Amino acid sequence: MRSRARTRILTLAGTVALATLTAAPAAHAAASGCTHNWSGPQVCIATTGESGNVYPGTITATWTNPPASRSRATVYVTNWYAGTHTMTATRHGDEIKGSWTPKGNPFAGGDLCVRFKGSSAKACVDLIDR
Repeated sequence: MRSRARTRILTLAGTVALATLTAAPAAHAAASGCTHNWSGPQVCIATTGESGNVYPGTITATWTNPPASRSRATVYVTNWYAGTHTMTATRHGDEIKGSWTPKGNPFAGGDLCVRFKGSSAKACVDLIDR
């Protein structure tokens, strides 16, 4: 009897796993990455571009827990091919956040990173393998 119950449980588990895989939506295009400094400020990057494409879509940079005296900051957006672009981010509550949608596509495959002026933390995403 134990063998029959174990077989039923394994069959049910396999069925549920398969149903989960087949019911899962297609991978979405958005990608994000964050620094892992949980004791201090954290920097994150998010993109909305399609996976497998080097166009990042809208790039959003977020700096959580920045110094209280900061209301805005310059964000450096870097890619080995495109070099460094800058955008201005402003405070929203406990975060400094900025977004930019590049016109055309100055980027190439590889890491797309953001760093805020005044912070050494850098967050990156891979433009192809999102």
